[in-house]
Amino acid sequence: MNFSQVSERILDCFRTLEGNQSLYVFAPDGEIALNEDQPVSSASIIKLAIMITALKKVDNGELSLDSIIPIELSNKVEGAGIISFLSNDLHWTLSDLIKLMIVSSDNTATNQLIELLGEAEINHTMKCAGAYHSKLMRKMMDREAFKDGRDNMISGKDTYLLLNELVTTHLLSESLMEWGTTVLMQQQLKDKFPAKIAKLQNNVLAHKTGELPGVEHDSGILFTSKGPVIYAFLTAGLIENRYGRDAISNAGRLLYDYYM
Repeated sequence: MNFSQVSERILDCFRTLEGNQSLYVFAPDGEIALNEDQPVSSASIIKLAIMITALKKVDNGELSLDSIIPIELSNKVEGAGIISFLSNDLHWTLSDLIKLMIVSSDNTATNQLIELLGEAEINHTMKCAGAYHSKLMRKMMDREAFKDGRDNMISGKDTYLLLNELVTTHLLSESLMEWGTTVLMQQQLKDKFPAKIAKLQNNVLAHKTGELPGVEHDSGILFTSKGPVIYAFLTAGLIENRYGRDAISNAGRLLYDYYM
């Protein structure tokens, strides 16, 4: 198969899904796009913007990865992660919180980072990356904000632009680009893009997932001999989440097999 044929097969994975899909792939052989500028509920994909904002502040000397960040009780929430189950006496560094937010999608770590960085600063980072269709409007598990119509939104193209900051020198130094990429490579949630890849090579996939009822996302960077392949597969408005997971895993297998 050539790239055009693979592109069509990848798009076919999503065309029959109900709801709203926003897809974008930037690869050495071309682009794949479907509603790429349409924002959908971001779920945990917004955590990419939070990480990049934190690393930008480290580059600027405003923060250090070794800085101790106390966890405020108001930021302890349920959902993904482990901090909410642990002792309040534990001390966490900025590095710890970023890794927990990305690797295990810890919502408490995320909320504390939002508190530390500020919503306005995180939204500014997205604008600096060119992600104009995306916005952080609430902390994780803030049901009252959600009832009021405030949700975190992101598009497939904007997700690509954020991930591109980890492979193209723009907002971050090379050392922190590498640091952030390494964290994404340690992702523990693997039920989407890599789920149908029989033997995933080591250190080739750096990615972040996201899920809510009716929402399934996976976005990341696949490092190939031709260069990085940056993808964002965002599915929302699903009747059943398993349909979104299946579409993403089928598309992931197609993209991986073509390049690897």
